[in-house]
Amino acid sequence: MAPPVTLLLPNRDNAGVLDLVLDRLAINTRYPDFELLVVDDGSTDGSLDILRRWRDSGRFGQMRLIEHEHGPGGVVDALNAGLRAAEGELVVQLDGDASVETEGWLDAMVAFLGTDERVGVVTAKIVFDWGEMHTCGVDMIGPDGFHDRGAAITEPVGRRTYHQRVQRVREEDCTTCDATAEVDGGIGCCMMFRRDLALEIGGYDPRWAPVWFDDLDLTMCIRREGLKVFYLPEVRVEHHVGRRLSGTQARAGAVRKRIGAALPPSVRYRISHGLDLDLPPKPIQDRLAHHYAQWRQKWGFDILNPDMDAVLERWGDTEVCWRYDPGMREAGERIIEAYGR
Repeated sequence: MAPPVTLLLPNRDNAGVLDLVLDRLAINTRYPDFELLVVDDGSTDGSLDILRRWRDSGRFGQMRLIEHEHGPGGVVDALNAGLRAAEGELVVQLDGDASVETEGWLDAMVAFLGTDERVGVVTAKIVFDWGEMHTCGVDMIGPDGFHDRGAAITEPVGRRTYHQRVQRVREEDCTTCDATAEVDGGIGCCMMFRRDLALEIGGYDPRWAPVWFDDLDLTMCIRREGLKVFYLPEVRVEHHVGRRLSGTQARAGAVRKRIGAALPPSVRYRISHGLDLDLPPKPIQDRLAHHYAQWRQKWGFDILNPDMDAVLERWGDTEVCWRYDPGMREAGERIIEAYGR
């Protein structure tokens, strides 16, 4: 019997892409028992009109809309409100600007999660809407520190300053992304987990308010409970970050793209980093600095420049450090092998 699933979609000001996201979700979701639960976090851009129209259209057998008042807790509060209201045994966190592009995607994720009781999270392939890989799972526990799997860090190991300073490849060139794999963590564009366990460990940690790292932290907490995280390449999600760029930011990005088109990628990255063209606006830098510090406080290591001796001393006997334990690695490999039969 298929377990009931809640698709949990938080939204704030994604009016420009919501119709596309919901249309692709309706077309590609054929699972027999699911609900779509949208939590709107105080949108001011017309999102609510779009969401009400979709709710009333009947295209989803069951769609609920929570109109959440925006506050300092941001998306973290919205996600926790949705998690408490969810009726599914399983929950899939989605994003309001990310479209699921694979028919039958939910069936595949449920099937993998059901392969073994040690599977705690299943995450998908996430591709930016300009064709580069966003991530195929997340690498966190290793000398390189936190970065999107499939990308390569471009700052020296041990001296990193910004987690997005990475060199990305186009989807077709990402051989890392081709195979099912055990990974350290996942991101909220598309990740499945058990609702009861998520509630038991406290849901999304409010210390990550208003946004970012809440998804990474949740997957790490699930690992801490002795479960595993896997990447499933056949589930493809397109992250429409490009559609959200507007005004000066979009024009500046277009100029940089034209200037850099004739340069080799390594040269482009060196120029971009050297001139700090890749850094986000100051308020975002401040929030990231807070989150980096919060990670050190909660998990006991620097998210960008981990002291691996300290990490292994604290977490070495848990699934957090699975890749450093032959038995844990082999268990993950057996789960993947069983799924592929």
